[in-house]
Amino acid sequence: MHRSIAVVLVASLLPLGLDGRTASADGGSAQDAVNPAPLTVPAIQQWAGNRGRLHLTEGSSIVIESPELRALGDQLAEELADDGLPSMEVTDGPATAGDIALHVEPGWGIQEDSYRMEISDRVWISAGHERGVFYGTRTLLQALRSSAEFGTLPRGRALDWPLISGQRGQMLDIRKFFSLSYLKQQIRQMAWYKLNTFHLHLTDWNSFRIESKRFPGLASPQSYSQAELRELQDYAARYHVTIIPEIDMPGHASHIGSYRPDVAFACRSMSYPANMPWEGSGTGNWTMDVTKPETIEFATELLEEMIPLFDAPIFHIGGDEIPDVSDQEQCPELVAYQHEQGYAYTTDVFVEFIDTLNEVIRAHGKTTEVWQWWDFNRETSISPSRDVIVDEWLNAPDGRVAQGYPTVGTEEADLYVSPGFGTRPGQYAYFDPREVYHYEFKNDPGFLGYKVSRWADRAHEHTESWFDFYARRPLATLGDRTWGAPGDNVVAFLDRYDQVGDSDPGAIGFGENTGMHSHVGWRAVQGRNSGQRAVDGDPYTGWEAFPESEPLLEIDLGRELDVAGIRYLPPPEGEGNPVRDYRVLASDDGTNWEPVARGRFDDTAVETVVRFDPVVTRHLGLEILSGHGPVPSAKSAVNELDVLRVRP
Repeated sequence: MHRSIAVVLVASLLPLGLDGRTASADGGSAQDAVNPAPLTVPAIQQWAGNRGRLHLTEGSSIVIESPELRALGDQLAEELADDGLPSMEVTDGPATAGDIALHVEPGWGIQEDSYRMEISDRVWISAGHERGVFYGTRTLLQALRSSAEFGTLPRGRALDWPLISGQRGQMLDIRKFFSLSYLKQQIRQMAWYKLNTFHLHLTDWNSFRIESKRFPGLASPQSYSQAELRELQDYAARYHVTIIPEIDMPGHASHIGSYRPDVAFACRSMSYPANMPWEGSGTGNWTMDVTKPETIEFATELLEEMIPLFDAPIFHIGGDEIPDVSDQEQCPELVAYQHEQGYAYTTDVFVEFIDTLNEVIRAHGKTTEVWQWWDFNRETSISPSRDVIVDEWLNAPDGRVAQGYPTVGTEEADLYVSPGFGTRPGQYAYFDPREVYHYEFKNDPGFLGYKVSRWADRAHEHTESWFDFYARRPLATLGDRTWGAPGDNVVAFLDRYDQVGDSDPGAIGFGENTGMHSHVGWRAVQGRNSGQRAVDGDPYTGWEAFPESEPLLEIDLGRELDVAGIRYLPPPEGEGNPVRDYRVLASDDGTNWEPVARGRFDDTAVETVVRFDPVVTRHLGLEILSGHGPVPSAKSAVNELDVLRVRP
């Protein structure tokens, strides 16, 4: 029968030979071969492989060759230990065989994010800036995780830099409140993929998520204190992630209007916009009255308090989903102000508002960022200042760049993640890596970067883990492509993504992938003709089982593997029934089976990790005992079955 996993781990404890190759038990050496690049997300830009492998041991040290890297060295030591690797002392050197050396060389590098790493009888990570060294440590951690022999490194040299040197990141809509611990987990996960920008949409029609001491009572019951925001930004700085705050004005302002009715439009067409069925647009006070001096005074005082709370050189003031022109023209006070100012259109008044707040933000030495909206399906005779950054959501960013605006691409057709609208391919705002992996990411002048926009419309009641599920592959996709991966083979990328895993080995509910085995070479022996679709590395194809007549998905893994668990991916919502009761079976020969786990999956479309006592086996089976269909015997679907690697 399958053997105890203890046998598998012996190989990783073998000593190095004098020439650096792995010494075998009989005194021979592993086959000489030039090493391919380590498996990482994002992929390494340039790699020159050598021969042999480096084993890190408890005798290894992290050597700080530049004093400013001491905190990073301590952080790396903690992360290595958390990942099941040897505990290492952090020292000042000099580095010797088996050590990891961290070094800043001022003036070196293609850009501040670039780094070089040499793996020989030791590891040497160097960059012209601390941030580059940090990204080198992300590559190191992933290479150790994904190595065929866990905890070892292929000898060779890496030169690495991003395609996009500006914003690479995500926007998170906190009209659905997310805990501080989840925001921190997202910071770690973003840094894992070398993403650098976390845009927090902190206000909306239903909430104001920042404590205000200037305006007591403005903050929602669920909000972040100023001390918590300080803590979050200090935490983000450790991971070289910049937090960009957003206060959305003058639309989406129902909460502000309820707090201060005097700064909201009194006209019904702007308070209850009839032609725009946005979430919350029927709650009243949708739009701040930008024609009133007291509104400008309130917005200015609010910004004067909020801007200093954040370290980012950018402050976002929203500007999206202002009511349609037909609603604007029905508002007497807005039309009157338009004529008083001599504007050609009512829409010009809102451009004036952007420029007014832009001056407030510029006075603090910062740059204003807004959503593309002022010219959405409407004409204006004036445009916002060209020093305002624009988040272009309707189209690819090219047109906005051509107008002279520094632009961040977040095209809704490709880069939105809104599970309240779309939970499966083909639906609005469902990010499909099979399509987006081929998206053209540009680094031309004017293109400031790209981000995934994660909206919470229609889904506030869902859990953090539910929201997180729909963002996991999108964030990895953006990380890989904005760093410079060619975007040709999405299935190979998804397989690499699974092997690298998530940043947090112990996270439960999100970030649970501690590293999977590759699907390459797997074969579905049983499970009708479509059984292969459950193990093909493509999470968007699957297999349907019939619990009474054909309940077993039997997989030949192609070779003996150390197995610590499985990850089950159900079909997308509305595309099939998830498995309910199950057994996991293992076999050496594909004939004699023994159970290794049994349980019940929740009725959900998100993936579930099942861990069990490690085994070594070549054959694995998932037996479907019942499904979450109209009756337990109804057919149930497996969109993907993954296998967890064993960790020391």
